[in-house]
Amino acid sequence: MTREKTGRQIISGYTELITSVIFGIMVFVFFAFFYKYHLYFVEQLQLFLLTGTYFLDKIVLPGGFNGWIGGFLTQFYYLPVTGALIIAILLVSIQILTKHILQKFIPVRGLLPLSFLPAIFSGFIICSELFPLSAITGFTGSLAAAYIYMRIRNVNYRFITGIILIPVIYYLMGGAFISMVLIMIAFELIRSQHPVQPGKDHNKTKISGTDPRKRLNPWQTVFYILLAVCIPLLVRQFIIFQPVKQTFLSEFYHNIPDKVPSVIIILFVLPFLLIFICSLIPPKYFKNNYSIIAQVIIILAAGFYGSTKWVNFDAEEIMTCDYLVKNQKWDKVISFAERKPPRNYLSLAMLNLSLAKKGLFGEKMFNYGQHGIDGLFLRFDKEFISPMMGNEIFYHLGLINASQEYVFESMEVMPNMEKPVRAIKRLAETNLINGNYKVSEKYIKLLEKTLFYRKWALKTRKILFSEDLINRHPDYGEKRKLMVKEDFFFHVEDIEIILHRLLRNNPENRIAFEYLAGIYLVNRELDKLINILPMMERMNYREMPRGYQEAVFFYMSLTNQNPLSGSRYRISTDVISDMNAYAKIYLATSDARELLSPKYSGTYWYYYHYVE
Repeated sequence: MTREKTGRQIISGYTELITSVIFGIMVFVFFAFFYKYHLYFVEQLQLFLLTGTYFLDKIVLPGGFNGWIGGFLTQFYYLPVTGALIIAILLVSIQILTKHILQKFIPVRGLLPLSFLPAIFSGFIICSELFPLSAITGFTGSLAAAYIYMRIRNVNYRFITGIILIPVIYYLMGGAFISMVLIMIAFELIRSQHPVQPGKDHNKTKISGTDPRKRLNPWQTVFYILLAVCIPLLVRQFIIFQPVKQTFLSEFYHNIPDKVPSVIIILFVLPFLLIFICSLIPPKYFKNNYSIIAQVIIILAAGFYGSTKWVNFDAEEIMTCDYLVKNQKWDKVISFAERKPPRNYLSLAMLNLSLAKKGLFGEKMFNYGQHGIDGLFLRFDKEFISPMMGNEIFYHLGLINASQEYVFESMEVMPNMEKPVRAIKRLAETNLINGNYKVSEKYIKLLEKTLFYRKWALKTRKILFSEDLINRHPDYGEKRKLMVKEDFFFHVEDIEIILHRLLRNNPENRIAFEYLAGIYLVNRELDKLINILPMMERMNYREMPRGYQEAVFFYMSLTNQNPLSGSRYRISTDVISDMNAYAKIYLATSDARELLSPKYSGTYWYYYHYVE
């Protein structure tokens, strides 16, 4: 009989281990392959410095050590799959800790499915870029502290440990100390009423009786509550003055410090709620298959709800385009757009830049559903994403000061007031190109104190004060040739005038020409487009891109003028044939849009007539 029980326990233990491993693999696969660009995006939003000063600046704040740990781990998102591995380890740790904590209250193995609930909840939270990894590291640390507390059998030692843990975990982990305190109180008030009798099999333990020697006195438990309330208030009064909510919850659980969403409170309270609810149910009900099925249904329902509320694949598409553009992987942006056409201005703007960099803007721009000038240039709208991404367009056009201005604007509106490493790197580049070497050096020095940008900083420092090396650099030298030398006032509303200035400064600035032509096309200003066509000959276009041909032939049909007379460019027979077929349907039918869409939605004519 003993061997049979031991065998069942071994099998049960392996089942729990395998289940946790499978969960970890699922988390890893999700973040490594389906949500990886979210991690890349989050990594660039912090500037983690490997200096003692940076460490001290963090740990003087309540929860600052947790913030430092979260930031330290977040920097590894820079490496492929490493971020996914870190998240998987943390979430599996939460699940295992929750399982052991629950088994201290209800000593049966039938609670395994419920132990995944806090881990799943934590995983969904960090699917949003507004929740830092420190929200999870702090929660994990608090659960670990609670479990350590529960393992202490001696009442006096446990009470002393509790007195020490409350201020220590509050100051190290911040707001998640609430989880630990609630579990400690539950352990003394609930579990002590139904202790596990030593020497009994957990599956057959009779939950009854009480041993006063094994639990704290009620006043000691009340003292825990008073300590948990008073410690933050004392810190607020004598160390750092903050709003009361921020004092208790700390600033490292949400990237908008003065706003702590209710989901964080739910996360902190969730283990206690599981303990409380499960303690109300007789343990025998957790031993049958119906209990397991019910728990699995709860987990699946929570997973479905969380995936619809928190997992944002639209944002993942934007972050994919942003990452590829930031790393100048133009072909991959275009390939991605062919699989998943842009559904917003941010992705469309990154695609248009990629088309322009590959010399395909005039040829293919209307293959991807243009929507006016907002798909060409991103306006600054009081949040950090648009200017952060929009600076890339100005940078590659040669509008270095405009790029720099957008980067500064993005830093000013960062919700957590961090200085993003991406912005620091771009400021080092723009000042280098402008010849502001001392300013550039200031930013390079910061990057030299990072783990993954140090190599780039050291390499860039070698060319810092060398005009010749900078002018011969494939990127910085090109930008110097494109940029306007004289000062001018920049506003995105005046972009047409600014592009003309770029072309006067450098008539071979092909990207500036294609963006200017793009403005005239999306604004339906065909007269202006016709006026700039002679510039193409100076840029050695072998033939006129199809998008321009469609617009020019349409202009010819409207005005009976041939703007290409005397030019070496011609309208292809394919364009003529396609427009004649298009016009035949357009003029003959009242529901022409539906008939034209399948074949002609990628043409300028369709855009001209039907796109708002």
